[in-house]
Amino acid sequence: MKNKIFNIAAVLIAVIMFTTFNTAPAANANGFSAQNTGASSDLITVNKTVNSDIDINQVYAARFLNMLNHNYVYGDSFKSLENMINDSMPALLNLRDTENDSFIAEQYVSDYIFNMYGIEISDYSDINSEFGKLEGYVYILPRGYSIYKHEISSILQNEDGSFTVITNVEISSHDAEPYKDVCETLFVRNERSAFGFSIIHSNIGQKSSAV
Repeated sequence: MKNKIFNIAAVLIAVIMFTTFNTAPAANANGFSAQNTGASSDLITVNKTVNSDIDINQVYAARFLNMLNHNYVYGDSFKSLENMINDSMPALLNLRDTENDSFIAEQYVSDYIFNMYGIEISDYSDINSEFGKLEGYVYILPRGYSIYKHEISSILQNEDGSFTVITNVEISSHDAEPYKDVCETLFVRNERSAFGFSIIHSNIGQKSSAV
């Protein structure tokens, strides 16, 4: 019964928190390009596939932007699974255990980490092991977090089929004034992900200007 509930919750996570797109569209034969026009709804150049009314560029851009606006993992955090899990917790706080809100079910964490980053977790024994343990759950570190709001500046399709996405990001920290910066993110295809892609790394550069 519990597994059935987890499966239903996983679907809800994909539908409510992630995206309405469930599979990645075919790559545009003419390539993928983007121009910064100063408005997020007008960033991508119109470049349609032959015999199709679907703007492939717009579909990709919407997918990438949706993932980035749900992403809390940046920089060196990608080098540690524990850091990735802890940094991802703000995206999952509404799924905390109702009886003990210091914990969240491992299945929810696994679904999120796989859909966002393509990583399958088989063992949680070393995750936050110095804190309280509850079978089948992950301890939520009590700490503040930042909110990231991205706008796409450019998208480049690489020779290996991956995508490098440059965004302007506004960062609102829990303990500092908001500021703007530039972020570079690498996406690769993942047909098993709810997004059709995985984030491999995402790096925020030097602060460029105050809000």
